[in-house]
Amino acid sequence: MYIDAAYSTQGSKTYRRYLLRESYRHEGKVKHRTIANLSHCSEEEIAAIRLALRHKGDLALLGSVKELNAQQGSRIGAVFCLQVAALRRCSAATVSL
Repeated sequence: MYIDAAYSTQGSKTYRRYLLRESYRHEGKVKHRTIANLSHCSEEEIAAIRLALRHKGDLALLGSVKELNAQQGSRIGAVFCLQVAALRRCSAATVSL
């Protein structure tokens, strides 16, 4: 199951549509079945439904969304690239001497 989002603009007004859908195969072709129209839901409700669908096997482990603490991790990739570039520059300088 997934949430299908579509936006359409007519004139100066933009309309949004959210559908809860599932994909299935019929005679070798992929088809989509609409389960519910979620257009009347707020953006927060849509985000909560997406989160629930993403973690449908372990919802109890999620706990409350308000309990989540997001933080940025270390940027080891950038530091590693700088180290490699510095080592290459140092080795090139010692070879040219």
